[in-house]
Amino acid sequence: MQVGEKLGAYEVIAKLGEGGMGQVFRATDTKLKRQVAIKILPPSLAADHDRLARFQREAEVLASLNHPNIAAIYGLEEDRGVTALVMELVEGEDLSRRIARGAMPLDEALPIARQIAEALEAAHERGIIHRDLKPANIKIRTDGTVKVLDFGLAKAMEPAVGSSPGVSMSPTITSPAMTQAGMILGTAAYMAPEQAKGRAVDKRADIFAFGAVLYEMLAGTRAFQGEDVTDLIVAVVSKEPDWAALSPSTSLSVRSTLRRCLEKDPKRRLRDIGEARLALDGANDPAPPPERQKPRPMVRTLAVMTVVSLAVAALVSWSRPATNGKDSARLNISLPPGAEITSYPAITRDGRTVAYVSQQGAGDAQLYLRDLSAFEARAVAGSAGAKQPFFSPDGRWVAFFSRGQLWKAEVAGGAPVRIADAAYAFGGTWNDDNTIIYATSLGSGLFRIPAAGGNPESLTRPDGAAKGYAHVFPQALPGGKSVLLAVWGQTQGSAVLSLETGQWQVVLPMPSFSASLFDPSEGSSGRLLLIDQAASVRAAPLDSAHPALTSTDATVLENVHFDVETEIAAWLAVSNTGTAVYAPGNPARTSLVWVDQTGKIESLGREQDIYRESSISPDGTKAVVRHGLNLWIHDLRRGTRNPLTSGNAGNILPQWTRDGLRIVFASNRGGDWDIYSQPADASRPAEVLLKQPNDQFPYSILADGTLVFTEIQAKTGRDIWMLPPGGTPAPVRVTPFNDLAPQFSPGPAGGPRWIVYASDESGRNEVYIQSFPGGQNRIPVSTGGGILPMWSPDGKEIFYLSPDAVMAVTMQPDGGIGAPRRLFDRSPFLINDRFHSYSVSADGKRFLMIQRDAGSVPRQLNVILNWQGELKPPSK
Repeated sequence: MQVGEKLGAYEVIAKLGEGGMGQVFRATDTKLKRQVAIKILPPSLAADHDRLARFQREAEVLASLNHPNIAAIYGLEEDRGVTALVMELVEGEDLSRRIARGAMPLDEALPIARQIAEALEAAHERGIIHRDLKPANIKIRTDGTVKVLDFGLAKAMEPAVGSSPGVSMSPTITSPAMTQAGMILGTAAYMAPEQAKGRAVDKRADIFAFGAVLYEMLAGTRAFQGEDVTDLIVAVVSKEPDWAALSPSTSLSVRSTLRRCLEKDPKRRLRDIGEARLALDGANDPAPPPERQKPRPMVRTLAVMTVVSLAVAALVSWSRPATNGKDSARLNISLPPGAEITSYPAITRDGRTVAYVSQQGAGDAQLYLRDLSAFEARAVAGSAGAKQPFFSPDGRWVAFFSRGQLWKAEVAGGAPVRIADAAYAFGGTWNDDNTIIYATSLGSGLFRIPAAGGNPESLTRPDGAAKGYAHVFPQALPGGKSVLLAVWGQTQGSAVLSLETGQWQVVLPMPSFSASLFDPSEGSSGRLLLIDQAASVRAAPLDSAHPALTSTDATVLENVHFDVETEIAAWLAVSNTGTAVYAPGNPARTSLVWVDQTGKIESLGREQDIYRESSISPDGTKAVVRHGLNLWIHDLRRGTRNPLTSGNAGNILPQWTRDGLRIVFASNRGGDWDIYSQPADASRPAEVLLKQPNDQFPYSILADGTLVFTEIQAKTGRDIWMLPPGGTPAPVRVTPFNDLAPQFSPGPAGGPRWIVYASDESGRNEVYIQSFPGGQNRIPVSTGGGILPMWSPDGKEIFYLSPDAVMAVTMQPDGGIGAPRRLFDRSPFLINDRFHSYSVSADGKRFLMIQRDAGSVPRQLNVILNWQGELKPPSK
């Protein structure tokens, strides 16, 4: 299924996830005008009778349950050979993502645990066992309501002697093929011992899983650990949880409940989940203080020796490269209040030092270094505007891009040193031969330059066709003889470039533009790590010494941030020693809102999506909104929406023509980025409006059809051009600086014209106006930084974004400019200086903006030590 397709009455909006039972999508019920989740079982899987039986069973189980803590089913849909469950769409994060942020305090964990118990109790009362309860199958809505999901492994309980009348024993719920002796179902870390052994189970298996989940909530780590399924099963069957991992404040009643839930022998386990629920009510009584015993002399001596031995072992371990130890540890790097991560992180090969870029308030983004052996991060002096950091192989230098230049700075301290021009950089890497390989702009291809500086050497050349329009985000591979890169265009995917032959080959084809990174913790036999639109990282095995086609086979990390438009790779870095660092956050957690000039917010609905741009129609009744990389027409009065574009190509920067009949936008469907025009009612396909070398992006249209657009040049960055109706492109402003977001002033045809735009010529982005055509009377508009200028519909005001606020400036007919005045704080909203991050209403009194959920903003870095211990080694 593709976004925009229909399955019966359901229109697919976005992909939410994928697993062994198919794919899950957000969809619109076009009959009842509501958002739903649909789980798709495609024909290829429907041919598997066991999978089809499990799918049918899940539908029947959910249909028999009606409880506020169980996600409801709306129906079973079949269309064109595709079978789908139509279910309640549960907004919020799953419990595994919350636990990944650390142990939960008792007052947060208990209300969640009670609701889980109530859901299981309702299922058990209907004679249904879940059999796959785990944090990933539990969702927490923003209002605190818990929903238990995925009853795909559920089965009916066998009738017991003296069972209560009225308990449903539907024989259709269980497939004999799935419950035969020895068949292990569920997820190993949460299985009851009898389930792990493949024996018959009853509701006490769910009670054991409930205990494992509650333990993990309170301890922040799993009750049973293991490197693979075999280790996990051994732990579940024969080992006790580490009870010392629970907080000392965990009450005695909670500890007792956990122990009874996690009894190995089901006969000694709690008999009913209702007992656990009742035990948790009022369970905040304090834990007794730990008993203190005076140690005997020999015990004291042994304790001292043990502490010294452990300290020496820790010191030795830290002073040498990490080994493939099984135990992982987690920590986070917190930012000051209000700060956020603005680019992907980097880590030295030995895993000791992390580089990251963050911005706070109106300040410039700044590069920071954090030694994992230190408590504090330190700023790199002179790194204002930094992005896309990477380290030298020995970890002594950190390189980054800033203000159209490539820089390096000593990790030990010192002023940055300029290496080369990089007008609009798309990633870099430092190779073993002390050269730096980088993309100076979107269509430049890769260049190589000595780390000490010199003349750049061209390594690859995009052609806008079979060789793609962009070669970006290089990463040096083990051995220093090849480089991983992302190729975008007609050929698309992750590729390996041989530095010896100059040839590259795609190893991981991708339907839409993205970028993977290589996990070097296993040497050359590692994996590619690829982000998906659900903010999950999937892995694909790759031997970088012998590259060949591969495909993703497993999800290895969730809730990882990425930039939908530019830094499309996961904001994740992995050292050679297996330390992973990533920025948590899901960019899909945004919503459309109206904001008036005082900052008052009015929601347009609670649906969240990867909203990225908006443009309001001239009559103010509709908006074209970008969802990820496709465009949708939203009816602002009726609250409905319909797709304008579909497929895997990118479609960005939508503009209405002045008559409101067409949408002009940029798309890479033809190879590189060209400009297209399409009827706003989607009655006909898009037509090419401008196709020429380099990449072009539309920004504003006059009533006579004159278009102003920007073009990316390798040497001059972004320049402003115009395209008259039926004419040829002509330059408006071509400089060594990046000129962005040009907008024609409104007004009658033939009247005085102005263009407002942003430029970084002063060292930071500021807003300017200049007359059109001709370019005389160039006047500064902003005074403290500015991006994304917009005219009011009557042409009497210019709106723009300062580093911390939405601003307004009065415009006089003679070109006089008033003093900038602050309207409201911009921090709650999604802003990207290259796109239409907001739009002005037809009356000029409010703005259509994209509000960020707290979970979409990366405000810390998570660090996992020995992360390779969590990954299944790639098959040889």
